[in-house]
Amino acid sequence: MNKSYWTGFLSGITVLSLGATALLLSSGFQGASMKIGNVDSQKVMVGIDTAKGLSESLKNAVSERENILAFLNANRLIKKDDIEKFRTLSLKTGKTDAEKAELEKIKASAVEAKKKFEDLQFKPSPNDADLKLLDDFRNRQTASQEIGEKIVREFQKEIEQVKADNEKLLYDAYKGSVAEVGKKQGFTMILEANIAPFSANDATEEVVKAATKK
Repeated sequence: MNKSYWTGFLSGITVLSLGATALLLSSGFQGASMKIGNVDSQKVMVGIDTAKGLSESLKNAVSERENILAFLNANRLIKKDDIEKFRTLSLKTGKTDAEKAELEKIKASAVEAKKKFEDLQFKPSPNDADLKLLDDFRNRQTASQEIGEKIVREFQKEIEQVKADNEKLLYDAYKGSVAEVGKKQGFTMILEANIAPFSANDATEEVVKAATKK
């Protein structure tokens, strides 16, 4: 699986997080009484991600699936019925001892089948049973190829969903924290820092503190 699913996860967050160029925090404009602040959304997003470990969890999700695909690719003689078990058990957190043992058994069986297939291919005079087993192994290869391609597509969707969930969590925490800080400090409006870079009222640190508590 391409590691681009998690690399640069935060790089596109600023556009997502803003939604609008400003968050209005009270009704009406009152001339001199207006209090306008700014916030560095990227810094806030990084703070939220660090506190919640979102990028790390996404990286782990990708790594787990890459390991599964690498094993299946290297051991294409795994039994068809074992492929889904292997996938499910590999991704399961908090596996029981029995489940761990079953996972190792599946892996050992796949590795053993690969070695047996390689030995049979170089056997000088294979008997009927050997030839039958070779046919069975070739059928397994075909089946595992088809199932493997299906799993790749499913993994891609799963990772995209994790990314979408994380981005929503970041956006919700960001938006809610800006509103919270704005209300507490009496801001009329809080603008993104690149829109109002010279504002005397930088609310970034307070927003970070509020967001990382959510």
